[in-house]
Amino acid sequence: MKKLIKQVVSRSKVLQEFYNRLAKSYRLIKSSIKPYKSARVYVKKGIDRMEFFDILNKRHIEYVLLRWWDNLPEIPAGEDMDILINDEHRDLIDDLLTYHDNGTGLKCDIYTVAGSRHGSHKSIPYFQSNLAQTLIKTRVLYRGAYVPSPMPYFASLAYHAVFHKGYGSGLPGFDKTVTDAEHDYTTILTDQANSLGLEVKVNARGLYHWLKKQKYAPADDTLSKLVEIRPELSFLQKNLYSDARGGELFVYIVRERLLNDGLLQDFKAFLENKFQFDILDVRVLNAKEKEICRAQIRGGKWDRGPFKYSGGPPVTLVVGYDYHPCPLDSLTLKKQPRTTNRNAVNAKYNFRERLNNLGLRKGHYNGVHSADNEHDAWAYISLIGNDYREKIHAEVEIRRERYARIWGVRKVLSTGPISKVELIKYGQDLAVKKTYRPGKERFFERELFAVKELSKELAFIPPLLKEGDGYVVVPYLENILNALSESEKKQLIASKLTEILNVIISMHARGLAFVNFTPESLIVTPENKLYCTGFSFLQKYQVHPPNIEQAYEVAGLPKDFSGDYPENFHSSLSSYKNVWGDYLGTWRKDAFHKVS
Repeated sequence: MKKLIKQVVSRSKVLQEFYNRLAKSYRLIKSSIKPYKSARVYVKKGIDRMEFFDILNKRHIEYVLLRWWDNLPEIPAGEDMDILINDEHRDLIDDLLTYHDNGTGLKCDIYTVAGSRHGSHKSIPYFQSNLAQTLIKTRVLYRGAYVPSPMPYFASLAYHAVFHKGYGSGLPGFDKTVTDAEHDYTTILTDQANSLGLEVKVNARGLYHWLKKQKYAPADDTLSKLVEIRPELSFLQKNLYSDARGGELFVYIVRERLLNDGLLQDFKAFLENKFQFDILDVRVLNAKEKEICRAQIRGGKWDRGPFKYSGGPPVTLVVGYDYHPCPLDSLTLKKQPRTTNRNAVNAKYNFRERLNNLGLRKGHYNGVHSADNEHDAWAYISLIGNDYREKIHAEVEIRRERYARIWGVRKVLSTGPISKVELIKYGQDLAVKKTYRPGKERFFERELFAVKELSKELAFIPPLLKEGDGYVVVPYLENILNALSESEKKQLIASKLTEILNVIISMHARGLAFVNFTPESLIVTPENKLYCTGFSFLQKYQVHPPNIEQAYEVAGLPKDFSGDYPENFHSSLSSYKNVWGDYLGTWRKDAFHKVS
């Protein structure tokens, strides 16, 4: 129907004019009733320019008129009044402004220091926090309006020219130039720099480095957002890189509301269990650290955004390590070109969704912000200080060194929350390298004991070829079970009944419980020889069962078992019947005695 109406209207000039007038009236009425709210506002009728500033002064509003105020009460034709105001004072002047054009010609862009209350520039605070606060604190009264003092004025104009105008400023240093810039920023800034005695190159890169030296430049994460708006700024960004040893450091910023809702530990457990991340530290920030992070991260903008409630300011850093980061798909990468790890992104969004499912009253807020990449993660960590950075760096180095590839990897066989298993080239042969995460030393020690010591006594355990910091290397054994159908696999395993029972008997005789002994532990070589793998959960009995019938591999884990067992493998699933019943049939006491 809609398509048909458009076709009819397009054939008639009268209808087209009528439709355009109607659409314009609709937009005007809609903007009057419910105007779109942004930094753009208009001074209400009956208030002239200097009366407006006089009211602000009498109300003790903390503001500063940013530019083109030299000839007050006049400003250059066509220019807006660009005003920076304290966030807390923005609501105090609502009665003086309207969001729709009322024909007064007194057009304003009113920005807030932190970008709240509709005072942001394309969802980013207008200036870096230090610069914005300095502009307010050092303002001076000029012809009835507060304006910047000389040095902050130069900084604000330089920031505006580089980051808001980009190549449109006419500044040299961009890959594009314009001949019709609104203002000659190069001349204006050169004259100001000379009058202030500043040694600064008035081009894009020179002004950026000067602003950075003064701690007025946007932080790296904010620069990334500015580049999305103005791609010509990309040459100011540092190149991203990844460590050849693998893995990726990440940082999540937990916001105040999530902490107050008691969900910090829930978030940590979610990252560990759902995504198998290694959490290096959870740092609850002190007052000074909170203020530094609030000002330097996200450009200082911590309002509610598209959510019903604000998550509040930053209060905690969750620092972690992903051993197996994944690249973004092409569509997401196009939207987030500086984001490097799909796992970190998915974890953030999945947890936000989980929050929202708690209910509108409690959950509809953004409680977690994340660094886009390892470079930004280090920048966040550095805000806390060099000691903290060194502490985290040491933890990352331990993990990178342990997980570094010493031999050529033919294939990654498995990854998990405890270890990774790789098929490697070892001399002239293939071998299997099992590397354990830091903090999982007890699992490593069990595996090492089995392949180094027990293998000398038990032929079903592959022997150790090489041990190192948290890793073991054993021979690669081709497993013909992998190529069989389920029925063929069951038939072959059933034929190995005596050997499988011997594994259980041998472990029990040594006071050991092969807790995770399942059909997945078996290797049958082309020579029809049986081996077992996976000894991370091999554990000593605290009280040795007096007979084989009470061994854990037969009776199952007791309900009060306090040792380690794999995820989703607990007492109700660990008996001989549950583990081996489909392969070996019902447990028979006499079968064990025949083997023994």
